[in-house]
Amino acid sequence: MVTVEELIRELRFALKKDDAELRRDIERIVKKYGKKKKKGSFEMKAGEAYYINEKNSKYAMKIFQQVLDRGLKGLYITRMNPQSLKFVNHENAKIIWLSSIRGKDRISPGDLTKLHATVVEFMNGNEKGFVVLDGIETMITNTDFIKVLHLLQKLRDVVSEKHGVLLISIDLDTLNPQNRALFKKEIVNEIPLKI
Repeated sequence: MVTVEELIRELRFALKKDDAELRRDIERIVKKYGKKKKKGSFEMKAGEAYYINEKNSKYAMKIFQQVLDRGLKGLYITRMNPQSLKFVNHENAKIIWLSSIRGKDRISPGDLTKLHATVVEFMNGNEKGFVVLDGIETMITNTDFIKVLHLLQKLRDVVSEKHGVLLISIDLDTLNPQNRALFKKEIVNEIPLKI
């Protein structure tokens, strides 16, 4: 194990060199002794909105399960039938099904007002709550992109105020270039699939 004194001595020696050599040595030292990030780890900050560009919501579901397992409360809004989700009976999970069929814990994909009210209610009861929105594409086809973007702006503000996290699972290939740019401008934090 390297001592702090050895590290300081090596850094002092590196500082005596010219700039190009200094940068290389500092990078080498940081790589050698710096804290290594585990593969697959990604830190989310409270009060922020994130998105995952994925064809299906597999990665979003995995993150949501991890959040629940850590004891946090989560709201999962999805186009999928809740019975197909692994966390359907998890005590910390509330699941809303985006469906045109009426019923308990179901909201029509076109009812953006009710979706907003549901997230606000959840966040008011669960400060630092975790919200996943999976089914943006269905919401867009039932209304239009600008209305859904306005909803995302409102949800981002609600989650920010309550120190929660909003995670959006979306296939950006379903958006035209202009809408994709607007979405990325509004939700700037992307979770990379390969980290």
